[in-house]
Order: sequence, then C-alpha cells, then structure tokens
Amino acid sequence: MFGAFLQSALPSLRSLGNPRNFARSPVGLKTEPPLFLMGGLREKSCLKTNKSAAKRFIVRGGGRIKRGKAGRSHNTGHKGRKRINNLAASAPITEKKIEDRMRRLIRAC
Repeated sequence: MFGAFLQSALPSLRSLGNPRNFARSPVGLKTEPPLFLMGGLREKSCLKTNKSAAKRFIVRGGGRIKRGKAGRSHNTGHKGRKRINNLAASAPITEKKIEDRMRRLIRAC
C-alpha cells in the first residue's frame, strides 16, 4: 500500500530536486523541503509518562517537584498529633539527580 503511494508520488518528488537546494534559492527565500525528503519526522525522544510516578509527584509553579511524605496512611494511633500533621505536609525533592529522574518519568522535560 505504501509502495503504491510512493510510485504515484515519485514523479512529483523528482521534480522537487535535491533537498539541499532548497536553502540556495535564487530569490533569497529560504523555503524548507518537505519533511519526508529529509528522512521523516524528527521528534524529541522522551519516555512515556510513568503513570504511577505521575500520581505521586507534581511539578510546582517554580519548577520544583513536590512529593508526599510516608508514614501517615495507617498505624497512627501511637503517633502524636503534631507528628501526623507534619507528615501531611508536602515536601520537595531535594537531590538534583533524583529530581531529574522523576522529571523524565513524569514527562516534565
């Protein structure tokens, strides 16, 4: 199917000429060649969003990554009220390497 498309598009592609000649137009207009002449679409390679990480980490307004603290979900009967309230507050990820890794996982790159 794709071969048939190329067969039908081949005469029009030949009329376009060499892709390198697009930058050397005599009028001075620098027109870009079509992307399929340059070897296909080029996108920034990035990982898929890790959904478990996306549910646990949030990017703050300043760009830092916010995480929740552990130890508040159960077994809180013997913990003091101040300790439980402090565990409820969010905290930033402080180490740069870990923050970069989490940023890549949640696609904040």
